[in-house]
Amino acid sequence: MTIKEAIEKTNRLRPNSFSHDEKTDWLIDFESRIYNEIYSVHKCDVPFTDLAQITDDTELFAVSPYDEMYLLYLCSMVDFSNAEYDRYNNDMARLADLYGDYERYWNNTSESALSTVIIG
Repeated sequence: MTIKEAIEKTNRLRPNSFSHDEKTDWLIDFESRIYNEIYSVHKCDVPFTDLAQITDDTELFAVSPYDEMYLLYLCSMVDFSNAEYDRYNNDMARLADLYGDYERYWNNTSESALSTVIIG
């Protein structure tokens, strides 16, 4: 899923007045979290995108079926910002489940960077 696709789908799910740039910033924050919490502790060839190089066509990290995380995150940010706290809590609960699934998937299919540390 690209940044543009995530924002367009979110706008259909949650019509809102937030700018494209605000939603892009939210996605970059979420990508940073994924990178720091999941990818950085594994040996992997997933480089973090140079922020100066990000465009609407930038591919987000997580692929289907986990890419729904981006929609849930953007919807939760819209809901929180609009003081729609019940919707926000529902979005965040679903996001936490899917994020946990993605983290488990990545941990089970990727070699840990910590496994190369020699204890002596």
